[in-house]
Amino acid sequence: METLISQVALVTVFPNRAQVMRTAQKELPAGEHWLVFDNLPASIDQKSVQVNGVGKAIISKVQFQQAYPEPPSSDEVAQLQEKKQTHATAIRVLQEKITRLQKQKEVLDGIAKKIISPTENALASDLNPASWLEMLTFYQQQLAVCDAQILETEQQKQKEDVVLSRLNWQIQQISSQNQQRKNQVVVGLEMREAGAVELQLSYVVDNAQWKPVYDLRVATEQKQMQIVYRAIIQQKTGEAWENATLRLSTAQPAISGQQPELSPWRVQIMDYERPKGGFTGGSRAMPQTSMTNLMEVQEEKMDWMGWESDEEAEETPMDMVTATVETKSTSVFFNIAGKHIVKSDFTDHQVTIMQADFSAHFRYSTVPKLSQYVYLKIKVKNETPYPFLAGETNIFLDNNFVAHAHMNTIAPTEEFWTFLGIDEGIKIERKFLKKYEKKEGGMFTKKMRIWIYEYLITLKNHKTTTEEIVIWDQLPISSNEQIKVHLLEPAYKENTDRLKKNDLEYLEWFFLAKPSEEIIIPFKFSVEYPQDVQVVGL
Repeated sequence: METLISQVALVTVFPNRAQVMRTAQKELPAGEHWLVFDNLPASIDQKSVQVNGVGKAIISKVQFQQAYPEPPSSDEVAQLQEKKQTHATAIRVLQEKITRLQKQKEVLDGIAKKIISPTENALASDLNPASWLEMLTFYQQQLAVCDAQILETEQQKQKEDVVLSRLNWQIQQISSQNQQRKNQVVVGLEMREAGAVELQLSYVVDNAQWKPVYDLRVATEQKQMQIVYRAIIQQKTGEAWENATLRLSTAQPAISGQQPELSPWRVQIMDYERPKGGFTGGSRAMPQTSMTNLMEVQEEKMDWMGWESDEEAEETPMDMVTATVETKSTSVFFNIAGKHIVKSDFTDHQVTIMQADFSAHFRYSTVPKLSQYVYLKIKVKNETPYPFLAGETNIFLDNNFVAHAHMNTIAPTEEFWTFLGIDEGIKIERKFLKKYEKKEGGMFTKKMRIWIYEYLITLKNHKTTTEEIVIWDQLPISSNEQIKVHLLEPAYKENTDRLKKNDLEYLEWFFLAKPSEEIIIPFKFSVEYPQDVQVVGL
């Protein structure tokens, strides 16, 4: 068998795996040959292995196998052990030299201390300045020589330590390779005549993925949004993708392609004992609906995005190389331009899929019950053939970064709403005015308790332009026929262009607020229920 020299030519990256195609060229004489694709990734899916080729040959067999690497020769291991011993001896000799030099410094320090600490019997004439200066000069010279020799010896020892560590690593690698199996694909070829052949091996591997990320840039004066659609590719498959062509796929190969089958749904009566003492408890309030549900029920899908205007830039921004889109029956492929190197260390490799400008419809939206801010949002239609997959976004507004957010999946031709953050040029306030009780009913009618709630919503447009604004609020939902909720203000009979109400009792006011205009909305409702019951949830 002959081992092929192959390289990664094409990689199709899925959201949770990748399909790799390797190519190899070989000149072969006529006859039967056995060729091996060696050292394939450990995470390879054996069932996914396929081999195709170009040339005057017949592929007679394709076989996946695992093999142990050939053990290194005894001479190779012996040479490494001999080098290791030599460098270990050199390190020991250098360490002994450092120890001697340090002791020499200690001797010099001892002599210096003895000179500068004279005994009581020492004569004054023995301490003349000339002797002091001569001894000090000698001490400094010898100390400098010791320090230089110690530094030089330590540097030599560090170099020897590096070499010894490398030799230990090589010996360890040889030992571990003898215990690990490697993946191979063996291809049997029958050459009709001598000539060149090209073999293409494809397989699926785990530990690879891609995810979308978006730069959303808006120019408020131009009423435009630019979307830069990028992909972040990561992989740790055990092999680097060197100078490979990349394709990104929206397919989900991890999900079964076969539709699940229904099973018969059977119901029956279950016998049980009634708890002693009967059941207790009153009506239970429905959980309060979240801000997300409030926004989603009445309006279209809303996603957080942003963008940036380049109008003030003096230089023309560079164009980006984008991908071509290829739509299949059940998925979409993005063909990324150029060749790429993606290392097997799970670092981010970023490529550009698309860059395009879109016309945008601006609107402000606010829920003063939950937030004191007014939020800018826009509606955009995806007029490209590219589907926008769910992913993270970087929001830019008039050249300023605003925030990070998330975009849901958007199909071609689909419209979607996008939030751009708060705009403090429009102020909103919701005041609680009062709550009071009215009692109704008499001797011959059931006594009812009626609670009245009054609020005042005030909005002020401090901008110099007329802006479209939507204000949201809600009424409580009765979960019991004995509880009645009535909207008292504003008057409502049916949905209009100004006021809408949905099945979840969400109220939606539409306004075109002129510059400096103040809008005042009285909001008043009642909750009515029998006096002998207790209501929770208000």
